[in-house]
Amino acid sequence: MRVSFLNHTGGYASPPQIIEWAVSRFKLKHLNLKYLMLLDARYFQLAFLISLLLFGALARDFSLTAWQVLFALASAVGTQALWQFALKLPNRHNLQGYLSALVTTCGISILVRSDVSWVHPLLACLAISSKFTFRFGSKESRGHILNPANLAAFCAMMLMPHAWLSPGQWGQETLAAMWMIALGATVTGQVKRWDVSLTFLAAWLGLLAARLLWLGYAPSLAVDMWLHQALNGATLLFAFFMISDPMTTPQHAGARISYAVCVAITAFAWQYGLFKPQGLIVALFIWSFTVPLWNWMFQKKRFIWNGEAK
Repeated sequence: MRVSFLNHTGGYASPPQIIEWAVSRFKLKHLNLKYLMLLDARYFQLAFLISLLLFGALARDFSLTAWQVLFALASAVGTQALWQFALKLPNRHNLQGYLSALVTTCGISILVRSDVSWVHPLLACLAISSKFTFRFGSKESRGHILNPANLAAFCAMMLMPHAWLSPGQWGQETLAAMWMIALGATVTGQVKRWDVSLTFLAAWLGLLAARLLWLGYAPSLAVDMWLHQALNGATLLFAFFMISDPMTTPQHAGARISYAVCVAITAFAWQYGLFKPQGLIVALFIWSFTVPLWNWMFQKKRFIWNGEAK
């Protein structure tokens, strides 16, 4: 069956319209749009990341073994359980308390490559442990500041032997669709962090376009090069699943916008000024340590996932 997601006006259907279509088409009587919109956004993140991981492993040959994924999963879930039971956290007995470990496992498996089996589980352990050790702030704004997948990628790049990053090996035709899916998951998941994603994309892609114009490329060639830079796996993952993490970005909307611009400028300077790789990963890691300062200057209650105990 061929499905075309066009609405009655001939334009593309919105994510809520697609969900309503799925509910009616497959007669999911026990589901409704309101329930789906209230789901923890990490379920949507997991659905997207798992599909991306499967597409890469099965169709693009990422040189990632099933054992590496399983070891990373066991390490992430085990580490999360150890910390939660040791601290007697309220979600230690239900799935809600382990969604972050599942998301982190997918992120590490997509980003990191290794020729040994111990790198992925070690990175998963370090990433999950960072949530419980690197915590800053006071009262309602206190929380962890390092995105686990970003920390794992940074450690793999800078510290780990037998490890390297491989975030961009997807076909551009598939990525065009994935961009829309990722944006839909962000909106539908109701994480209320679209501002930081869109601000970062505007700043980052604007800087890339300005560089191409400044270098004097012909317009047609510049457009092709810009599209190639925009439609790559690293930008996709970073914009929708790292810098948009509601737990590790400033809580105030205005602070998030400034934060996103700072990350984009730093990444651009690192990659095109210092001519070093993985500017996005490095920039986010550096600016993560300023999040407590942003939250102190612009105080607001910490984000809490839907269904998570307060």
